[in-house]
Amino acid sequence: MGCNMEDKIIHDIEKEIEDIFFEYVAVRSDTCSTHEKAIEVFWANHFDKVEYFKNNPEHFGFYPISGDLYDRNVSYALLKGTGNETVVLIHHNDVVDTEDFKTLQSLAYSPKELAIELKKISNELLQEAKEDLLSDEYYFGRGTADMKGGGAIQIALLDRYSKIKDFKGNILLLSVPDEENISAGMRSAVNLMDELKEKYNLEYLITINSEPHMRSEKSKGVFSVGSVGKSMFFFYVRGSLAHHGKIFEGINALNILAEIVRETELNLDFADFEDEEASAPPTWLYIKDRKTCYDVSMPLGAGGYLSVLSLVSTPKDNMKRLKEVSEKAFEALIERMNKKYRIYREKTNKPVQNLPWKSKVCSFKDLYDEAYNTYKDKFAKDFENKYIEINNLLTTGEMNMLETNLQLTEFIFNYIDDLSPRVVIGMAPPYYPSVTNGKMKKNLGKAENLDVELTRYAKEELGENYVTENYFAGISDLSYTSLENSKSIRDIVKNNMPHFGRIYDLPLETIEKLSMPGINIGPWGKDFHKITERVYKVDLLVNAPKLLNKAISILLK
Repeated sequence: MGCNMEDKIIHDIEKEIEDIFFEYVAVRSDTCSTHEKAIEVFWANHFDKVEYFKNNPEHFGFYPISGDLYDRNVSYALLKGTGNETVVLIHHNDVVDTEDFKTLQSLAYSPKELAIELKKISNELLQEAKEDLLSDEYYFGRGTADMKGGGAIQIALLDRYSKIKDFKGNILLLSVPDEENISAGMRSAVNLMDELKEKYNLEYLITINSEPHMRSEKSKGVFSVGSVGKSMFFFYVRGSLAHHGKIFEGINALNILAEIVRETELNLDFADFEDEEASAPPTWLYIKDRKTCYDVSMPLGAGGYLSVLSLVSTPKDNMKRLKEVSEKAFEALIERMNKKYRIYREKTNKPVQNLPWKSKVCSFKDLYDEAYNTYKDKFAKDFENKYIEINNLLTTGEMNMLETNLQLTEFIFNYIDDLSPRVVIGMAPPYYPSVTNGKMKKNLGKAENLDVELTRYAKEELGENYVTENYFAGISDLSYTSLENSKSIRDIVKNNMPHFGRIYDLPLETIEKLSMPGINIGPWGKDFHKITERVYKVDLLVNAPKLLNKAISILLK
């Protein structure tokens, strides 16, 4: 595509983007629900009207997510031009719910009507949101920024490209569900990409996501050439039961877990620092004892979930660190308990002695292997039956994912002869590998220095300053576009994630085989997941489309 063609493609596209945007946002698609199916109707209705796809209906459609509870599909459209070089465009079509909109829930998907009502209560909004609302420079509403704005841009550009005779190259557009939950859509899209690559002999140059970006300054945009990684670790703590009146005869599982929480929450040893970027330190997303009713005994078990982000650390690295920190926390707790016990004995005129507790921390695999080594096939068969039972409850909605991992771990303790307290650490979905172009072993090809060229273009043509970050901090589906050492990652995840290979799988080897550069080029947005979620109009309708079109022009010129 030459310069004239670039200009022609983008000329007067604002109205088309806006029309698609309003229609897309209007489709309710709450994540992890049957509402996401409505996107497929929108997709079919749109591409049925596009001349190229009317003439080539086999080039767009829906790719099923295997075993999905909600029967969701990846929506896709392939513009097959000349040659093999292919640009992949991705965006997610699910949104978080609208509970925080309260009485305005019915208007959450209608930006124009919502703005009118929000202005009536503008004094209740935070100052920045109020100023943006009154400026009329933003569209407010659920999904406007995260991320149907970026999706609308991609769809509008594909429509324009499809009108070009003998289009040079190929463009594959993927619209995926479930990104806000466990990325079932993108994980399935990897297999679709592999199948289309083989079927049409495609050569993937890059994946371009269009998530909204955040700014520290109004005039400074951001390109991301990678995405932060995320691992979810679950903890099951087994204490030793005792009546409150005999408290030193037992050890409270909550006390052990609380000590671990104190040592891990915001622990900067788990934050990866690289140049001027960093992954946020870990945080606990769920903590609960395992009691089902009240009595005066201390809880025997407790469980929780810790989210760990990473730039370079692997699940194996973090599992090792968590075991070490947990052991030290457990030991510190025992030492503190002994000190209190000695004082308690002294004050009751009894001989001073230490409590019998020892620190013990293991992985989920260690616990499973211990049970299997003792009870062999009987345990394996019983565990499998328990898994089927729990999975059925998960399928019917009678149990959630958080509870399943803890119940499976709890079940294994029935086959553990050692009754001493211990901490068990496992992994739970979702897992997102960290990725960045700067560390790809493969040649970046035409994508090398793409961000530099776009930065120059933004400055010269748009009058905007852009900076490049190596990692998109908000977690994104770009994590599934490249990978190294898939086998070692599979080993640690498979061995410690009870659901891996069953209701949750990662096509790690396929991701590694397809590995390609990635970049995020999206509009500026604010307050994602909040009632004041909004996208900057100029970015949505003018700047981001030009940047995305320029990127494709550079890659397929």
